[in-house]
Amino acid sequence: MPFHLTFSQHERIVGHARAEFPLECCGLIGGEHETARAVYPARNADQSRSHYTIEPSDMLRATRDIEDVNNWEVLAFYHSHPMSDAFPSPTDVREAVRSGYSEHSRFIIVSLVNPEDPKMRCFWLRGGVIYEEPLVISDETET
Repeated sequence: MPFHLTFSQHERIVGHARAEFPLECCGLIGGEHETARAVYPARNADQSRSHYTIEPSDMLRATRDIEDVNNWEVLAFYHSHPMSDAFPSPTDVREAVRSGYSEHSRFIIVSLVNPEDPKMRCFWLRGGVIYEEPLVISDETET
């Protein structure tokens, strides 16, 4: 099934990637079913061009809002690849599996290889196997 973002959510993620360039940005997406309801930008604790760790206080704030306040799920984690394609690196896969989130959440990657034409793709990384999921960007989410 495709994963759904609104145009404004897409632009918020791309804007975050551009603002953090040349470092990787990162964040969470909360929602229900296959539909994003909110984007939660986070700080990259690693301050790195090639990997990320979501700042623990940002992770706590976002997951509390997603799960406790809104009764949604963490549907996806996102991060940018400032200088490479929107495809999971071996580090992305290893860290997703190690975290345990790969079994329950998607991973969205934004490439800024061409900053004027960013590319966004969505993946499942269950068991370390890369599977691309269609990403639908639309005017608004259905309620």
